[in-house]
Amino acid sequence: MTGTGSADSSDESISGANEGPPKGPAPKVDGPISGGSATGEPQLAAVTDLSKYGYVEEEYFISGRAHGLESLSGGKRDDASYTTRIVVWRPAHRSKFNGTLLADWPNVSTQVDVPVTWINADDYLMREGYAVAMISAQEVGVQDSAEEMDLMTWDPERYGDLHHPGDDYAFDIFSQAIRTLRGDPKRRKGDPDPMAGLEPKRVLATGVSQSAVYLHTYINALQEHLGLIDGFLPTTAGTIIDEQPVRDDVAPVLWLNSEDEADTEQRPDEGQFRLWEVAGASHVNRWLSAYVEIALARDLEGEAIPWEPAIAGQYGELEDGVYGECEYNYFPMRYAYRSALEHLNEWVKTGEKPERTPKIERADDGVARDEYGNARGGVRLPPIDVPVAEYDAMSCELFGQTHRFDEQTLSKLYPTPHKYLTKMATATDKAVENGYLLPADAADLMRRANDSPIGHD
Repeated sequence: MTGTGSADSSDESISGANEGPPKGPAPKVDGPISGGSATGEPQLAAVTDLSKYGYVEEEYFISGRAHGLESLSGGKRDDASYTTRIVVWRPAHRSKFNGTLLADWPNVSTQVDVPVTWINADDYLMREGYAVAMISAQEVGVQDSAEEMDLMTWDPERYGDLHHPGDDYAFDIFSQAIRTLRGDPKRRKGDPDPMAGLEPKRVLATGVSQSAVYLHTYINALQEHLGLIDGFLPTTAGTIIDEQPVRDDVAPVLWLNSEDEADTEQRPDEGQFRLWEVAGASHVNRWLSAYVEIALARDLEGEAIPWEPAIAGQYGELEDGVYGECEYNYFPMRYAYRSALEHLNEWVKTGEKPERTPKIERADDGVARDEYGNARGGVRLPPIDVPVAEYDAMSCELFGQTHRFDEQTLSKLYPTPHKYLTKMATATDKAVENGYLLPADAADLMRRANDSPIGHD
């Protein structure tokens, strides 16, 4: 998901305005939406089995008038009409809701809405009782895809009523959707409730790459005026844009980056800002790309390809994996998404800031590397400390690549399964203790290690 989107980042000129944001009526809500001429389901509907977690997926349309960025921050007043969609994943039963709503600003670099954080963390989010909303905030996903994959072109029968006035209005569209999901007291009588009675106590906002650039602007220019969001998880993007560091004084911000962003200047951990740099991880990880490939094959080609997390989630331990030149980076970045969300949610709930984390070590020519070609320093998950591969995070157009060690190297490092599993268990315990790996994900990782051929003749 490329980070080259052109969100307006003129934070210095518009932040600190002394007028508040314009007030207006609550948007109109319609739904749940059904039918259509494509799949009969939302575009990029979940490929995982939601029912085993007791979750439901529903889509709603919201319509209203949105203000431009300058207007929102107290400048020249302007507004335009819009209708967009929200996809909500939430517990079917109120008792399972943990009180936190995650608002996902989807990435549109592939010309469709991709809820990257949801994809990387869906099992954690459902296991822990979050509600999640993908908000189609940008014009590309709604009506302006260069590949004719936007919602209106993909399924005009289902999405023909949508319209978007342009990305300058995306910030208010996102905000109005959040206000609706939080339970807007101005909500129109008789409108459906996308949250089905769930009342969020907290809202976290997340966006990846290009979407993180938009959140950077939102944090710097709008958060102090709107106050709708309690914490932010932007990921895989620079924390300094147009020489403007993301602010550290308006809300908790836990910024999650891969190794691919380690060649750019980042702001220091100060105030309410914390940066995680995950060693070994690429901008786009294989778990994410596999999920999106399956969803798009279903939505665009009508192919029913099963979701196989055992294969999509490997880290290089499988002999028959597809490795080598531009065959994806298999480092399990998804585990870091989950632990980062856990830390951010606790930070917002308790006010206790997470510990500062080590940053990836730099060298004169970029990232400092060990004898295996892997990054030194940073947030470290077990596959980087007990390696079975070299994880190249900075090549192949953001996808990276994995070079699995040859059998001679693996046999020398791990002559027996016991040797490998002992080292993995030690590294896993350390990652859990450091707060980089959740216990459930530690168990998943150790299951994968135990099922691997590493150490067997």
